[in-house]
Amino acid sequence: MLRHLLALLLLWSGGYAYASDLTMLIGENPPFNSFRESRPEGLAVQIVDVMLQRSGLSVRYAEYPWSRAQKLAQTEPGHCVYTLSRLPERENAYEWIGPIAVNPWAFFALRERRIKLKGLDDARQYTIAGQRNDGKAIWLESQGFVLDYAAKESQGLKKVASGRLDLFPGGLYSLPELAVQAEVDPARFEPLLVFHRIEYYVACNKNTDPGKLRRLRAALAGMKVDQSFERITQRAVASFRNPLQQR
Repeated sequence: MLRHLLALLLLWSGGYAYASDLTMLIGENPPFNSFRESRPEGLAVQIVDVMLQRSGLSVRYAEYPWSRAQKLAQTEPGHCVYTLSRLPERENAYEWIGPIAVNPWAFFALRERRIKLKGLDDARQYTIAGQRNDGKAIWLESQGFVLDYAAKESQGLKKVASGRLDLFPGGLYSLPELAVQAEVDPARFEPLLVFHRIEYYVACNKNTDPGKLRRLRAALAGMKVDQSFERITQRAVASFRNPLQQR
């Protein structure tokens, strides 16, 4: 689709350009954040929306390829990207606001393959899909894994579905929707091992106005104090499809 090839800039109010306080760059990470019919949606979007409302900051949303979005947030003041996993390799590249969500990472395989994993080392004998600059890929590389890279996660999932690769490392809650995007049946896959539990953040350019960052952090802290953060999260997670409960 065209929106996956070109940056799509839009406002919550409906697509007219204006001088915004921040530009939020959103990747495809359902059910936490994604674009549907040119509108951002997902658990993380709900959290960030309330943060922005409470902080009084205006925002412009943009969709770019994931690597490009991360690069823009590193180089352009006032630009933030989410959801981004906070890893040692990324620590000094951004100003971090969060955590705003949690997603267990798991290895998935075709049910028909009957692959069994008792621990992380058991996965080393198999071929594994990956997306460059993705948090899961960075973490697995840090553990000594060699991955077969694709431009998009959905392409890696298709390789596993076709039998070209053995394992797909994916977010436990993200796999069902990702499979739909890849046009493969999510019921064909089973989670084998949760190998890491990651927290997601909003990651902003380090030269962003410190006052704006303080307002965002204060808004998030207030949400956690009055439990609106917990209520939004619990309501969203209750609607997620958890493959571990469908085995």
